[in-house]
This record gives sequence, C-alpha cells and structure tokens, in this order.
Amino acid sequence: MQKLPLFKNKKEILFFIFVTAFLFLIHIYIRYDSYKNFTHKKFSYTGAIVLSHYQKQKSSGKIYHVLKLKSDDGAVFYTTNHEDIINLADRHITVGVITDKISFWSYLKGFYAPSFDIRIDEKRGGFKEIVSNFIASNHKSDITKELFLALFLAKPISKELRADVSKLGISHLIAISGFHLGVLFALFYFLLDYPYSFFQNRYFPYRNKHFDLTMTILAILFLYMYMLDFIPSLLRSFVMLFYGFFLFHRHFKIVSFEVLFVTVLTILALFPNFLFSIGFWFSVCGVFYIYLFLHHFSHLKKWLIVIYLNIWVYILMIPIVHLFFGVFSFHQLYSPILSILFSVFYPLEILLHLIGRGDLLDSYILTLLNQKAEIFYFKTPLWYLVIYLALSIGAIYKKRILWFLFPMSAGVYLF
Repeated sequence: MQKLPLFKNKKEILFFIFVTAFLFLIHIYIRYDSYKNFTHKKFSYTGAIVLSHYQKQKSSGKIYHVLKLKSDDGAVFYTTNHEDIINLADRHITVGVITDKISFWSYLKGFYAPSFDIRIDEKRGGFKEIVSNFIASNHKSDITKELFLALFLAKPISKELRADVSKLGISHLIAISGFHLGVLFALFYFLLDYPYSFFQNRYFPYRNKHFDLTMTILAILFLYMYMLDFIPSLLRSFVMLFYGFFLFHRHFKIVSFEVLFVTVLTILALFPNFLFSIGFWFSVCGVFYIYLFLHHFSHLKKWLIVIYLNIWVYILMIPIVHLFFGVFSFHQLYSPILSILFSVFYPLEILLHLIGRGDLLDSYILTLLNQKAEIFYFKTPLWYLVIYLALSIGAIYKKRILWFLFPMSAGVYLF
C-alpha cells in the first residue's frame, strides 16, 4: 500500500503552523510569568537541583566552584562559590540569588547569577539516585563511572572526559538521543514479547500485540525521559517515535522531512527554551542528514546503508559541529567505525550492567580514551554555515547539490 503524505495541501501546513505558533506564545507567556516571579525581588531564594559541580582556577591560583543549577520553576543558570564546599552534584539545594540584572531573554536561554547562602535540602534524587548508585557500583574507575552515568542517565561529564571523547569524535554517542531510544525500545520489546504472547494466546487473542506492546513501551520510555528531566535530544527522539507510531498505523509516510518539521515545531511550541539548546539542534540536524541520505539512497542494500550512513552523517555534520566545537584530531576519522561498533556495544553494556558486570570492558574503554592525539582547532564562520545549510535544504529537491556539500564540509578545515 502506498504511504500517504502527512499534509494534503498548503492550507493544512499553514493551519499546523498557526496552532503551534499559538501554543508557542502561550508557553512564552507562562515562562514570562515564571520570570517575573523569579525576579520580583533583587534578592530571592529558590530551590534548585545541582546539574553539575566543578572547580576552576583563577590566574592568581585561587580555586573556586562553578555550579550549574536548575531551579524548581525550570530556569537553568550558573553561579559560583568561593568557599570550601563538598561536591553538590545531583543534590537539591536552597540558594539565595541576586536577580536584578537578569533579562527575560537570558532567563530563557540560561544565565549567570551571583548567589549566597547555599543550603543542602534533605530530599535527594529518589529512584534516579538509586539507579545512579547501582551504575556506579559496577565500576572501580572514576572515568568509566562518569562515562556510563552520562550514557545511561545523561549526567554531565567533566572537562577532561569531554576532551577525550571529542578527540575521538564520539561526543554524539555519549549524548542520549534517537539511537539510544531505539535500542531501549527493541530491548523492552524483546523482554515483553514472550510473556505478553503467553497471556494473549490464553486470555485475549483478539488484541493486537504490536499495538499493546508499543503503547506499553512508550509509557516506560516516557517515564525514563521524565526521570532524565526531558533532555532535548531524547525528547526529540521520543516525539518522533510517538508520531511515527501514530502515522504508521494510519498508513502515512513516516521517514519524511514533514515528520521532522512537525516534530521540531511541536517541541518548540511546548518547550520554547529549546530554541537555545545546542543539543536539540544537533539532534535535529543529525536526523535531517539521515533523512537526506535515505531520501536519495534508500534503494541501496541494507548492509551498505548501515556503513555509508554513518560516514555520511559524520562528514555532513562537520560544519555544524565546528561552529560550536573547534577540536579536531585524526582520531576522529575513526568515528564512523566506532559508531557502527556502538550498535553492539550499547545494548551489550545494558545487559552487563543488569547482571552487575558493567566493568567487563572497562580496560578496553580506558585504553581507547587514553589514546594520545595531536589536536587542531577549526571554527566554521557563520556566513559559511548559512550557505551550507541553504544548500543542504536545496539538496532535498536537487540531488546534484550533494556534490557541493561534501567539498564544503571538508572546506571548514581551510579556516
């Protein structure tokens, strides 16, 4: 059966844009109301969870602490402390904040605010903390503890570990996104398939197994996403998965730029602050280039698609990545290979952690991370990226434009 397009005509597209724009304005108003409550006094106290806590050193040699916080009303901001305090990562605190210089624009995208009088609350991270402790108990090395806490629970990583994964070109594998969600979906489906089939054959043979299992797994994944506090890349993946399931059962085409368009507008309508999320836009661009590949080369054999797709996405994401992160090493050329191997590594590590043997591959991981590499720095000029993105969109309609994208991607290293 031929798959139907998502929109029948331009009127439906304009109506959808109008609805999402209306929702966007409503949520902007809600955020503005939160902003006014947050800043109505020059000095105010707020409850917050400590997303990350690390130390920095001044030129004078004095050490101070940097805290990344998320307030109880959803504002993400940084503050510093010059006292000798314990590591507060994942702790809930009450903190005094000086708010007189915070604009609504900075409130949306994240800001710095001087603080005072930090107090640790008794309440802790609940179930997330239990899972975090269980993952950490699988490892003796602090590096692998940090790595897998990031990989499974989206915990922020240190500057040192970030440098190690950047030189290998695998930062995208650490950030939880669509691939991770797909593996979790397949794992839960495998675990639930037999028990559901057992009861279905005896008590409710009239039910649609695939529908029931998918809805159950979507509910589980939503709880997982809630536990991770709706991180942008994971939310994008979940919304696309939800739309895909809904559209597939109604015989709509699900691998399409229209679905990506609808997903982006839906998320921004509900979470306006994601406009300023680098992780969200990286995730969107990654999916765009995956769809661009499938749009032109879906006729290839599946094993060729697996190989070429990883190389394709790595190359075409170079200008976008280097706008924000200038690090390059020749080790990054192995990134497509490591991405393919990750398809086996990630589900294997999930199973190893479940049986308490998560450290089985730690020595190999540490060897990989400790590879010495010469580092170079390249930055994509903004004007260059604008042209590159315009050509990328044009490549949807004209396949020959792809011949310009590849040299432009490599051309970043001329700057």
